[in-house]
Amino acid sequence: MKNLFALVLLAVFAGLAQAQITITQEDAPDVGTQTTSFSGNSEVNWAPGSGGSQSWDISSFAFTEEYAEEYVSASGTPYAGDFPNATHCVVSAENSYTYYRIASDGLYFQGYAVPTDSVPFIQRPEAEARILPFPCTSGTTWTTVMRFTSEFLPGFVTTTIDSSIYTVDGWGTMTTPRWTSGALRLYNHSWFSTFFNGMPIGDTIEDWSYSFVTENPARSVSYFSPNATGPNFTTGVVGYTAEGGVAVGPVRPVTEDFKLSQNYPNPFNPTTSLPIELAKNAHVEMTIYNETGQVVMQQSLDLSAGSHNLAIDGSAWGSGSYFAKVMAGGEVQSTRMVLVK
Repeated sequence: MKNLFALVLLAVFAGLAQAQITITQEDAPDVGTQTTSFSGNSEVNWAPGSGGSQSWDISSFAFTEEYAEEYVSASGTPYAGDFPNATHCVVSAENSYTYYRIASDGLYFQGYAVPTDSVPFIQRPEAEARILPFPCTSGTTWTTVMRFTSEFLPGFVTTTIDSSIYTVDGWGTMTTPRWTSGALRLYNHSWFSTFFNGMPIGDTIEDWSYSFVTENPARSVSYFSPNATGPNFTTGVVGYTAEGGVAVGPVRPVTEDFKLSQNYPNPFNPTTSLPIELAKNAHVEMTIYNETGQVVMQQSLDLSAGSHNLAIDGSAWGSGSYFAKVMAGGEVQSTRMVLVK
């Protein structure tokens, strides 16, 4: 009888340890939710395990606060007319707009808009992409394909295709420097291809990465390796988001405190220079985004008044459009660049 009772207890505790997590539309961030993103200061040695029920802890790693974002109603943003099906927009403190549609069956990426000193750059995939299905739980698998086409000069068309297969292969508890919560682990196997006037440019880039999403998707953890050759990498870059931050405001006007010019050469391969002219000494923040809104480069500089050329090296990037956003003196200016390999 004692042995039977012990077996029952073991079964109960095993069931608790294996308790599943399910994310639904109700867990999506509400309008007004504010988040802050943190990125790792360097690559770290970390093995996230092989899936199943686990506990993960990244609280010992060093992170730098990067930028704040706020979820707002898409209808109240300057570019709502370009994204008529969007329900939510994530507005960053760096003055960019990323649009989503949240529905009962998933979270869909609609595109993004980046204000520039001339006309805003607006990028939409040819079809909306589901980036998280609802309900989402262990064993959920889906495919996401984002196809972007840009004509940066008349008759010169660049097409990029970003395809990913996602599998929820783990669940458990994630601990960061700011929060601990139950989370799902998403394994992402992706392929990125670039075409110029219909002809492939370079090799298809194959990537592997992991994301950890809590029952409130406003909190997440990312883990990827620029040099990964398979899913079992143990060295890479970790980042996470936390609730709370500074509310972001409307589009900020461009002043004459500094002037951002078009990079030269453009298109480029693989290096280019970004000219800026400062009216006075300033702390300058430069951030480079790819076509899906991911940060691929960041640089902080304290520069004197006058003309400067910011060096950009795209050796590790795939062909396609990139967006340089420069902040100086509290103002932001942006420009679009094209990398052709």
